[in-house]
Amino acid sequence: MDFKQSLERGVFFGFVPHRLEMKEFPEFNHFPFNVLFMRYGIRDGKRVSGSATYEPDFWTYRKKDNLCSMYYHNIYGGDAYLKISYDEKDERYTGEKFVNGKSVGSAHCVKDWNMFFAHFTALGLFQGEQCEFKDTA
Repeated sequence: MDFKQSLERGVFFGFVPHRLEMKEFPEFNHFPFNVLFMRYGIRDGKRVSGSATYEPDFWTYRKKDNLCSMYYHNIYGGDAYLKISYDEKDERYTGEKFVNGKSVGSAHCVKDWNMFFAHFTALGLFQGEQCEFKDTA
């Protein structure tokens, strides 16, 4: 598949976010500062990129035994959110993405922050997910 064909079908890109680094709240250090999902494609005959950024909802942080979790909201609104969990004992990351009340994908990885977020964000964007579009030409 050439570049033009891949743009027409939509191309996914994975990103590895920065960790939260909060000395006052070390329990958040297993979680990302934010999470970016992106896709390139063709819209009205032009190359565009769409991106959606998710930020933490700190008040949703929960810890039960070894499992910590927190939800992230889409900064562009709509009914889309992430649930990110970290098992401190097994050093396992789990992420699930929801759009319009439905799970649209998930990723899991043991010990490897970079690999986990590369796979998780490679889910890209989904129909109905609020995002920002930019011309890439």
